[in-house]
Amino acid sequence: MKTFTGLFTTLSLGALLLAGCVNEEPPYKNAGNGTTDSATTGFLSGAMSLRVIYDTETDTQPDDTQDETQTPPSTQASTRAVTETDGYLVRIVNTDDQKSHFDGTYAELQAELAAGPKELPTGNYTLTVCSHRTEEIQAAAWNAPVYGTTYAFSITKGATTPIEEIVCTLQNIKVTLLCSADLADQLTDDTKATISLGSASLEFSKEYWDGNRAAFFMPAAESNDLEFVLSGSFTDGGEVTFSKTIPGVKAGQWRKIELVIVYADQGGIKFDIQVDNFVLDDTITVNGTDGLWEEVFEEGGGQEPGEAPTIVMQGWDIAQPYVLETLDPVRVDITAPNGGIQSLLVRIESVTLEAILSEMPALAGEFDLCEIDAESEEGNLLQTAVGFPVGDEVKGQPSTYFEIPSEIIGALKELSQPGESHQFHLKVIDPAGGETSATLTLVVPTEE
Repeated sequence: MKTFTGLFTTLSLGALLLAGCVNEEPPYKNAGNGTTDSATTGFLSGAMSLRVIYDTETDTQPDDTQDETQTPPSTQASTRAVTETDGYLVRIVNTDDQKSHFDGTYAELQAELAAGPKELPTGNYTLTVCSHRTEEIQAAAWNAPVYGTTYAFSITKGATTPIEEIVCTLQNIKVTLLCSADLADQLTDDTKATISLGSASLEFSKEYWDGNRAAFFMPAAESNDLEFVLSGSFTDGGEVTFSKTIPGVKAGQWRKIELVIVYADQGGIKFDIQVDNFVLDDTITVNGTDGLWEEVFEEGGGQEPGEAPTIVMQGWDIAQPYVLETLDPVRVDITAPNGGIQSLLVRIESVTLEAILSEMPALAGEFDLCEIDAESEEGNLLQTAVGFPVGDEVKGQPSTYFEIPSEIIGALKELSQPGESHQFHLKVIDPAGGETSATLTLVVPTEE
């Protein structure tokens, strides 16, 4: 018998001092021979799929984009490598002892799983997927996207762990260059742009300033600097020498660099920018006249009209389960730059928290943090125990965050079964109808 009292020692709500029975024994399954498996092993489910979001796509809602697994339109196909997921390389490593339990292709793993769940020792694991072998990946190359991902999971004694879908995204940085026709006409044919990341560099000759040829750079760190150097001459004479640093570039981003002419008009600046909806990050525009160059940002503070809301976990990819190895707080940042937060919907799936949530009808199923009264029992619970903001701290705000504190992390680890997961399904909606969904999955480590 375990109680939930320890989870809410910081609360003054007597109604929440509940007692609940939790099965002390981990779940067991019958082994394939019909006997109960008594060894310290569990199973990886055979139901697994692999999906790739190509560099010309973003993971948007299905009602406003094509299926990610289909061939992109021919206008975008120039930067997409011919990829076959069967040949993607997969490795499964036990993060506790660093022992490898699979090292082969996705097709080979699928063939193994087709015979039934894969038996693995209990523990914490990392599954990595990559479209290329290490020796095939170049620091900088033309039209050479690399796709992959890292997925964390735990194996519990006698239980089957499902991994229904693995999503691979761009692992390097994509860069294209575009120049307006009027500016191109003022530059000689030998004018070139060199783009570098660290010691790796590629030259865009003038014929490739149409935005169709893509350079791909492997990141050297989480955040990187791209160096842009333009060299050449104006057709009417005069040397062109210009350099600019583009900071904060990360893996998976597509940086579109555009050269445009800027005209002085009654002391103001006049310029035009087109931003494609599928671009992963801001367009970088470099401008200039008569050899005088400077960076220009879009009017209105640089926010793109219609920019979608974001849900980001600090220090971790929220799309991947997070194993609670430490008592460090878990923080999730939420933004809605296009008009503020209209709704922030939450649905909690947790066996351990189920008894507590059942005592709060307003929290059953999906609930909207914007509509929760901060003075209510539900509001008090969410703010104090889970770290969720409610009411006016959310509604209409351009950004907010919630942080699950160390005390709650510790209580979850104490009260949960080894390998148990707690899922927080989140959806943020802005007044323009833009929405973003994500699921925060917290996994309790298996016992050593």
